[in-house]
Amino acid sequence: MLARAATAAAPLMRCSDPAVVTATEQLLNAMSDVENTARLEAALEAFGRAVNAATAPRLSWWARRRAVASG
Repeated sequence: MLARAATAAAPLMRCSDPAVVTATEQLLNAMSDVENTARLEAALEAFGRAVNAATAPRLSWWARRRAVASG
């Protein structure tokens, strides 16, 4: 199972977002000790947050300008 996860994670390890790379590394490390469910759950949550942040749509220039002007 770990070999399959490592193969699937390979593209994420080359991601331009360092948070995704770090979270992927932590998740793979946590998967090596599946008995430690708390560590695995924490790593999975951190991975999800990092990927969601990295893949969130970027605001357009105009939307960012309006957000700054109204804030």
